Amino acid sequence: MSRSALFVLVVFSGALLAEGTRGIDSHHLILPQHQQSKPHHKQHRAVSEPATDAQSSNMNGLYMVATGDKQGVEYNTDYKSRNMQYFDVYTPELATHYGEVFWTGMGKNKLPDDIIQKFQGKTIAITGYEMDQVMVTPTGHPGVNSSKDVSVPITWAYNHHYMLWMTGSYSYMEEVQNPDPNDVSAHGAPMKWQPVETPEAALRADLSIPTSQLFSEGNGGESRKSYHGYPSGYAQLIESPNEWHITPMQIDTRNRDCGVTPADIHNCTNGYHPGPEPKQARMGFKVPTSGTNYSGLLECPCNGRFGGDPAFYTDKTKTKIIEHRFSALGNETCSVQHRVSTPQACFDAAASVGVDVRHVSNMSVTDKSIPEGCTMAANSNGTTTVYFNQAHSTVHCSTAASRLGVTALSEVGVTVNVSLAGLTEHTPHSGKATITLSGPSDVWFAVGFNATVMADSPYALVVNASEVFEQHIGTCGSEAEHCAGTRLIKSIELISNNVEDGVRTVVITRAFKGLTKHHYSFDADLATIPLISAVGSSQVFAYHAAHTTGVISMLGAPSGAPTCLCDMGSEGKLCITNGTKCVTFKKFCSSSGSLIDQKNPTCNSRQYSGGLRCCGHKRILLDADQPIRPELLKYHMKFRFWYQEYTPAHGIFHRTEASHQNLDRIYYQTESFAGEYDVPPAFARDGLPIPGYPNWPANTPTPGTTCTGTCPDGPDCECIHTITYHWKMLFHAKLIYAGGHCHAPACISMELYRNDTGHEMELMCRQEPVFGQGNVTHNKFDEAGYILIPPCLWGDEGGLNPAVELPFDTPMVSIKKNRNTYHGHYGEMASWQMRGTHALF
Repeated sequence: MSRSALFVLVVFSGALLAEGTRGIDSHHLILPQHQQSKPHHKQHRAVSEPATDAQSSNMNGLYMVATGDKQGVEYNTDYKSRNMQYFDVYTPELATHYGEVFWTGMGKNKLPDDIIQKFQGKTIAITGYEMDQVMVTPTGHPGVNSSKDVSVPITWAYNHHYMLWMTGSYSYMEEVQNPDPNDVSAHGAPMKWQPVETPEAALRADLSIPTSQLFSEGNGGESRKSYHGYPSGYAQLIESPNEWHITPMQIDTRNRDCGVTPADIHNCTNGYHPGPEPKQARMGFKVPTSGTNYSGLLECPCNGRFGGDPAFYTDKTKTKIIEHRFSALGNETCSVQHRVSTPQACFDAAASVGVDVRHVSNMSVTDKSIPEGCTMAANSNGTTTVYFNQAHSTVHCSTAASRLGVTALSEVGVTVNVSLAGLTEHTPHSGKATITLSGPSDVWFAVGFNATVMADSPYALVVNASEVFEQHIGTCGSEAEHCAGTRLIKSIELISNNVEDGVRTVVITRAFKGLTKHHYSFDADLATIPLISAVGSSQVFAYHAAHTTGVISMLGAPSGAPTCLCDMGSEGKLCITNGTKCVTFKKFCSSSGSLIDQKNPTCNSRQYSGGLRCCGHKRILLDADQPIRPELLKYHMKFRFWYQEYTPAHGIFHRTEASHQNLDRIYYQTESFAGEYDVPPAFARDGLPIPGYPNWPANTPTPGTTCTGTCPDGPDCECIHTITYHWKMLFHAKLIYAGGHCHAPACISMELYRNDTGHEMELMCRQEPVFGQGNVTHNKFDEAGYILIPPCLWGDEGGLNPAVELPFDTPMVSIKKNRNTYHGHYGEMASWQMRGTHALF
């Protein structure tokens, strides 16, 4: 991986819209727009234009910058006057339907030939860039007649974000297999592509020069009019550049009644004309009768095609399924919040964790000789007794080192028997699991552990007439539900493989701890394991003929204490219509931020109501009964890269310094590495539950909300939603560029503080978005309600504050504020996209 990526932490971008606008000089109100769609016409390749001397002004006009707490400081943002050259590149064509999401990589694209030749064996210094989204003439042929490019308004195609890499002769892009869903470094989503250095990269003369770079600051709806340049002497360096790769996320929001061609660019410009929206858009609030500046689709609402909440769609659509989950635990007791409360709930819970109800005795008792609450005990005759003990008892549940579980997956004729010997939290390596699987003898059958669908990518045991092997299934991304996956290194020992009366029974043994991260590891605390199972049509492992789900619970030995059965709360599944292709998740919402305390809906699939998880590639953000219009919006993303030639340091002891210092990426999220978060409306309204907070009491501010005035209905009521995040710097750095990223129509500010001794809560950067006023005849980027975000710069020129050095382990604090007096927003973001140099320790 390139050196420029070594200290990346996490990044985000998007765009902002306002609940209200503020008066600002029209020449400052330039709205950034970015957008894209899916390439229906794959024959159209990316196009690049030759490098050009900077004899013209910036592609998007002049920009605003900030420094410290000062906004709009005096600073020269005209690249031409800063002695820079540029080259332009276009993406392949994007073509989308109304409501469609485009979110995928667009392949390898060449840089202009003259740039490749000029910098072969040399280093280019990228000193800034600009971007636009344009319709071209002739259609599908970008760069042929660039003077006739027509900028696509952000109200047509909403640029949620993009991630653009530039690689060189010593690097290439590699697709990440099975990305970690909790790694939100790719703008709130798992990283799907990453740069990799070639073996020859280690043989270069100067290993300090990066072999690739990522361009993803100010990369959302604010991008076109947010500055992406650096003070003199700083740049993103790349040795021998030759290709670029982009993964954009675009949402088509153009009302098709208004047209989608260059000839329609002046249609519907007397205010915004929203197209159809799903019921769950705008958190259930419909498009205001007084009008709106933005489409509710840009916040990725879950809907009647995927993830729609029963509060809006009823249980019949099965787009969101809420299930109460119980689990047997290998602990001494259930924690207070996880205790089962009634006898009936206890007895019902036993059936849900894999206990065979045909061989169960339910007993409600008051007995101090057994554990308090809900427990299960295995009996020597193969039956199970479920107890609900109302006595206050000091007897503990089983934490036995030996356990046994049996479950029958009758829908496919498979039975699973697991016996664990020596399982404790202190002996995960030495314990042994004996697994007995039974199923039809004439075809293959398989069992996957700790999974409810193939897309969970579980460890599986596959059985046929000749062998038992281990498989990591469902490893093909969005196609995981039909993916056989890859065979794993053998970690099992086959004890027997016998057939009797058409039933094959195999017995295998293996260690508790998985051989690799893809091998399942048995857990001393979790005694209930969800399973999936399937059978084939022959002995050859291929597409299944039938499949089902189940669960197995590991109980203590018959002679021991009962096993605790605990209430783990509700769990939600987001599904496509009719309850298929469901996903369940729990995000890593860090305790260093506000989201856990606020019980923010983004943190789990039970509360989740809108955002990135409902905005997958090619998804249509409409309800199932809303038709998909046939007209395609066709356009390209266009990037102009400004550069200078890099001169390395030379002379004895480098007396002559290098012309540019490389800027590494530094990224943190105020949203606690959840990748996004929800901003709920300040108050619940009669008959309109707040998604994620369905039972929130009336006249009580929602979590994170503070208000002034007579609220909730007084004319002077004003409310603000706030989140914070605390972290420490992972390395010694000198900050040069910092861009706070918001993504909702109500962003007020982001503030970055250092909080070390002597600098307690010292403000380093305040970001205030500037909202457009709608004067698009004067300025095509001045779209009402959309924003630009002036980044903070530090340096020795203009009105900038001096560069700030932050030692290793410096405590940092970020504070993000959003307006939420009357409306809420899904999928808001609050990341810091920064660049800096690594100072000496």
